[in-house]
Amino acid sequence: MVAPLSAQDYGYTSEMSMEEYNAELEKWQGREEAANAKIKQLQQDIADLKEQIASLEDQIAQVRQETMDLLSQQGDVEGSVEEALQQYYNDLDELIDQLEGLLALSPEELYQSQDEVEAAKKKLAELKESNFAHLNEAKEKFKEIENLLERIDAKMPEPVNDVYTVLRGDYLWKISGKDDIYDDPYQWVKVWSANRDQINDPDLIYPDQKFDIPRQLQNNEHLVVRGENLSKIASYGEVYGNPFEWQKLYNANKKIISDPNVIYPHQIITVPKN
Repeated sequence: MVAPLSAQDYGYTSEMSMEEYNAELEKWQGREEAANAKIKQLQQDIADLKEQIASLEDQIAQVRQETMDLLSQQGDVEGSVEEALQQYYNDLDELIDQLEGLLALSPEELYQSQDEVEAAKKKLAELKESNFAHLNEAKEKFKEIENLLERIDAKMPEPVNDVYTVLRGDYLWKISGKDDIYDDPYQWVKVWSANRDQINDPDLIYPDQKFDIPRQLQNNEHLVVRGENLSKIASYGEVYGNPFEWQKLYNANKKIISDPNVIYPHQIITVPKN
């Protein structure tokens, strides 16, 4: 059971006169009337807003239908415009998922996925060519995609090497002699040794192969200079400090060193750690 509130519960004393009580009652009744009037006004505002929303939804539906009709007339799609639009949005969503996956990679893994990033940029450019690209929902997805691409570009590590795409008629001597490569054909050995995983025979390369063009050495690499041999390199303090460790160098570089007694200037050899 809940006890009824007394005058004391409102801060009033039992000594309140009838005149004071009636004045206080009139004040609260006035507040109640004002509150009821406010509620009525808010209810009317809500009804007006619902009417406006319904009108806007009708306008949106009309504009959407007009857009669909226009797209259909322009021959931008085949078959159902609605189905084509849904496929277009699916393509955008797939691109977003792809970019989110790339962004989750480590910088090293991301660097190895540069071709995929470039393909995604090309796909975005193609999608923007569609008439569907003018729709607001598509524009919002474009913003999301471009934001992801910016974050990917920011995360992409600076390349240690340049990349050269082999052209028809190229050979290592010719590539190395180009002004923007080494401007020295004798450094072809550097290109060969840096791309040993792709080049089985230095006299045989193919168009569209992508070769690293070393601009600086990695921590576990050594650039051969004239007068060096494996034993001498092994004796360096920053290598092994022991000439008899030359076999480690030979074993790690057999793909580019057929005779351990013969190495060439500009070869990049791997230096295995102890």
